[in-house]
Amino acid sequence: MDEIIYRWIADYSLGVIEKEDFERLKAWIEASPSHRVLFEQTLRLYKEGREIGFLSAMDEECSWKSLERKLGRRHRLTWTRWIVAASILLAGVVGGGILLLPEWENDSSVQVFSEIPGKATVILRMADGKSVSLKENETIGLVEKDGTEIHKDTMNRLVYAASNTEKKSVLHTLEVPVGGEFDMVLADGTRVWLNSATKLRYPTRFTGKNREVYVEGEAFFSVCKDSAHPFIVHAEGACVRVLGTEFNLSAYPGERTITTLAEGKVEVNDKVSKVYLKPGEQAICGKGARFIEVKEVDVSLFTSWIKGVFEFENMSLLAISRQLSRWYGVSFQFEDESCAERRFTGGIKKYVPLNQSLDILEKTTNVVFKVSGRHVFVKSLKNEI
Repeated sequence: MDEIIYRWIADYSLGVIEKEDFERLKAWIEASPSHRVLFEQTLRLYKEGREIGFLSAMDEECSWKSLERKLGRRHRLTWTRWIVAASILLAGVVGGGILLLPEWENDSSVQVFSEIPGKATVILRMADGKSVSLKENETIGLVEKDGTEIHKDTMNRLVYAASNTEKKSVLHTLEVPVGGEFDMVLADGTRVWLNSATKLRYPTRFTGKNREVYVEGEAFFSVCKDSAHPFIVHAEGACVRVLGTEFNLSAYPGERTITTLAEGKVEVNDKVSKVYLKPGEQAICGKGARFIEVKEVDVSLFTSWIKGVFEFENMSLLAISRQLSRWYGVSFQFEDESCAERRFTGGIKKYVPLNQSLDILEKTTNVVFKVSGRHVFVKSLKNEI
């Protein structure tokens, strides 16, 4: 089992871990406080070793023995050569014991650097005000006062099973905190993916002419087709009306409301005007705009987050920092405006520690990041922090 764990940690640090292995690694870390300590130590050693630049000159066998000694291993692990190399890269251990283990518990920056994102607990607020914590891999079985049954399916999604009762439906609110995400199925079969810092208000079952929900934050909808009952999403600054389609809606407070259409057709209305989108088009409204802006876009850039990747195309560090802030639970402070407007094109895997995401940005934008607690300070590379 030890070999498998170290291979998972190596893949995780290098950004190549498969989703299934990532879930197993999370379960292993959460099974014991000592597992988390070992995980954090290994990531920290990797970072320190990379920073002082000794990795390329290390002797693999000597370094592996040093890693075993530092991490308290009692038995030699029989790894293939590529796993040894990956683990040494991960550990960042210099032969001869140059690196010493720090005091992990007292270093909040280490926690931020190494903690696994996406684990924040989602809250379901029911009609009577009761709050239910939707912890990962925990089963639930709820029945609302209108008879609607609520449970999780085999994919850990929240599912609503509408009853045949004549009772009036009630409203639920799903709250996804910073550093969280969730996937659910509404009573009509519509599937919704919710991003970090998002609230969705919806009825336990749909009645009447329209199917209406309310969003604050970001969500991707795969709407179950029903031409007789339009699906309407209300958000700050816009209202999106569909019959059956797939689209992404970003409507965070203080930001523009952006609707990106993947399939089908949608109507976007900002109470002053309305537009109709075709697949591959995006509508931008709000924040004082006098009209709805429509443009063609690469849809994958705005929907990749549901597949475990943040994709950016010529995006400013300021805009990128907003997404990373909501995902990692940190705040960014830029040295100056020119630093914030530096551009980045590329992809960043979601399920990697903060330090790895920042490393990718550093390599291509000529900036340097320093983490202090949950604050990330950004300066031009030419200046020291």
